[in-house]
Amino acid sequence: MPNTFAKQPEEQYPIEVDFSASGKLPSGTSVASGTVKAEDDAGADVSTTVLVSTTATVASNKAKVSVKGGTDSKGYKIIFTVTLSDGSKLQEEVYMRVKEE
Repeated sequence: MPNTFAKQPEEQYPIEVDFSASGKLPSGTSVASGTVKAEDDAGADVSTTVLVSTTATVASNKAKVSVKGGTDSKGYKIIFTVTLSDGSKLQEEVYMRVKEE
């Protein structure tokens, strides 16, 4: 998944971050669990507005969550935080722009 993507307000679909591709995942560790948070351009928590869940589905060092809704012409920062098998934590951000076409 690119770090920035666009969606329409009525769309709902999964996005994922591959932590092994980020270069941050230490050798010998794996992603054990993950949470997701969403913020609007002003930094307010809008997780319940644009995320189906704040718990990420984890498989093969990837964290996945479904996005939904959003307001036309607004931007959102989707923040994935994962806990690794050794207890370490990593974070990646994805930017979502909502645009009615």
